[in-house]
Amino acid sequence: MSASPTSSPPSDSVATSAVTPRSKTTVSSRIEKRQQNTLAARRYRQRRVDQLKSLEDELRKVREERDELKMRVSKLEGETEALRGLLGKEKK
Repeated sequence: MSASPTSSPPSDSVATSAVTPRSKTTVSSRIEKRQQNTLAARRYRQRRVDQLKSLEDELRKVREERDELKMRVSKLEGETEALRGLLGKEKK
């Protein structure tokens, strides 16, 4: 029976030493995962800001184009009315 108690403490110390590195590994693994998650969240937020800025730029360009086309339509309608007026005078 005296052999059992001597063999028991070494296995306990092995088990304890095995748990300690695992917990250190687990803690460092969690820290690394947290850091990676923080960086991923930062990249996602930046991508979202960039996408929003891109959409706003595109909207500005489309509005400018729309305004230019409205002016062109107005000008062409004016020319059309002037030409119709000339045609009306010629027929009389």
